[in-house]
Order: sequence, then structure tokens, then C-alpha cells
Amino acid sequence: MSLYDNNKRPVFRTLALLLIMSCAAVLSAVPVSAETGVTVIAEGDQSYYLGECVIFHGFNHDSDTTYLFITGPGISENGGKLTAPGEGVISSDPGLFTQAATKPDKSWEYVLYTDSLDLLAGSYTIYAVSQPKAKDDIGTISSDDVGVIFKKPFIATAISPTPVVSGQPFTVTGYAEGDPAGIQLWILGKNYFSIITVPVDIEANYTFTADAQYSGNLTAGDYYLIAQHSMQNNQFDIAFNGEYVTAMQGGNSTILFKVTGPGSLQGSDAAEALVFALSNSENGDDTYAMVPFTVDETGYSPQQAQPVATAPVQQQASSFPFQFASSGITGLLSGLVM
Repeated sequence: MSLYDNNKRPVFRTLALLLIMSCAAVLSAVPVSAETGVTVIAEGDQSYYLGECVIFHGFNHDSDTTYLFITGPGISENGGKLTAPGEGVISSDPGLFTQAATKPDKSWEYVLYTDSLDLLAGSYTIYAVSQPKAKDDIGTISSDDVGVIFKKPFIATAISPTPVVSGQPFTVTGYAEGDPAGIQLWILGKNYFSIITVPVDIEANYTFTADAQYSGNLTAGDYYLIAQHSMQNNQFDIAFNGEYVTAMQGGNSTILFKVTGPGSLQGSDAAEALVFALSNSENGDDTYAMVPFTVDETGYSPQQAQPVATAPVQQQASSFPFQFASSGITGLLSGLVM
């Protein structure tokens, strides 16, 4: 038999095409096997400040519920409940696991609010399993895990210009990591006390601009700026109540010291007492940043003040090239015409 037909076309090419079409028809008739297993992903860079929300999601092809637990510093080696790490998980007891329902498309999602978690800063592992099994009993059941890092929130602050000029505006700037709703600014001096709540934006930055009227109430002397962070519980454990600084714990208020009126602490004594209160773990978990500054009398030239920056400042682009842009283009066009 000749390898060519009357049109000089190779016979084996026609046979190959027929074979491919037959195989494709057979494969399309065979049902595709269902996927199996469990997956877990932590959105973001897998590094979070306590107080932030963390979204875990994945797929579960083996059960209607995904069971979650956590391991890491200070947690049982066999795992702790994701939403209450101090409670150890026990195999075959679903109530001890954090649960996420499997959706019709086999996906699942869980939003973890870390503000109430009593965790140390460090590295942790989140497990997702198809059955309520602790770490040592996972065996061959479907499971997956992802590593995350939890960090303690912190705050930084700066004031500019410095010295501050009485009667001239000044600005307090900084950043507060950990997704707080706001921070408290305490300004303490001789016969002066002020407390302001300032919102924090989505990029963890905050700004307070004191106008001339506010600044005019500051007489010449030494002052202390203390920025207070509420940490992951998003509650100020040290607060101002009437004439006193108080510690708020479990709905109870404890007077610490007097900050306004007769017999109140002044200047450095008040600042030292406030820092001690914020540093005492018995008063809560709030943290702080402090900047001492000086106020000069009205009439001091602001141009002589040297601003202090506690964080890198993004340099502004120079405007020089644009001053000569139009003349440069004109010269270039003239040259091309010549």
C-alpha cells in the first residue's frame, strides 16, 4: 500500500488526526475525578501586629467544616483554639476548635480579630484540618498549615518646629502600628496640662496641628509630649478623669495621681508619674513614646528653630529643572529647524 493517496497526501497524517479525535471523544466521556484535600492561606505578608484583623481562607474538598487551631510560644504543643490559644484542642471534640463552614464552591474563610488574643510576639503556625483532630492525631486526614508572625504594636512621635514658639502653630506627627482607632497625646508642663485624642489613618500615621491660639496658652519653659497607644485591646487603660489620672481595669477606675488643680503634680513630676503608670503592667498593656520640648516666648523667630524628626522624612523633589523647561524646549526646536 502506498503511503500517499491520489492527492499526494500522506496517509499516516490522516490516520493520526482520526486517532487524536477518537481519544478526545473518549476522554470527554470519562468523568473528571473530584479534587481532595484542605488548603489554608493567610492574606498579606504573613506578618501582623496584634490588634490587626487577619483573614485566613482556602478550600476543603473533604468535609463541610474546616477546623482551625494554632501552635507557637506559650501554647500547648498539641495546639490551642485559634480564637483562644490558651484553651488546648482535643481530638474528636469539635467545640474546642475554631470552625469555618465550607461553602458550596468548597471554599472557606475565617476573619481573626487579634485584639483579644493573649499572645507573645513571635512565630506561630495555623492549622486547617478536615476533621477535629489535634496536631499529634492529624495522621493521614486532609490538612494544611501556614506560618505567621505576630508583633506587638508600638508608637513613635515627633514635634516640629522645636523650640515651640508661644503663639505660633506647631505640629505633632507620628505613627501607631497595630490598627488603633486613635491615640492620646498628653502635654505636661508647669501649671499646664492638656490631653487630646487623635485619629490614626489606614497607613498608621497621625497628625495634630496646634493653632496659634492653642500655642499661645503655653508659657516659656520645659514641657513633655507623651503619645499613648491603647495596644491590641483598643482601650486606653490609663485615662484622665476630672482632675485625676486613673487606671481603668475591668470596668473599675483607680486614682493614680492628681494632674490639675491645687496639689497636682507639675512638669517633670507629672510626666514621670504618667510614664511610670504606663510602664506598670498591673495598669494594663498600653505603651507610649515621649518627647521633651521647650517653649520660647512670642517674638522668637521661627526661622531660627531647628525641627526635630524622629522618623525618615521623604525628601521633596527639586523644582529647578522645571524653571527652565520652556526655554530649553524652544532652544531645542530652534536647533532642529536650523
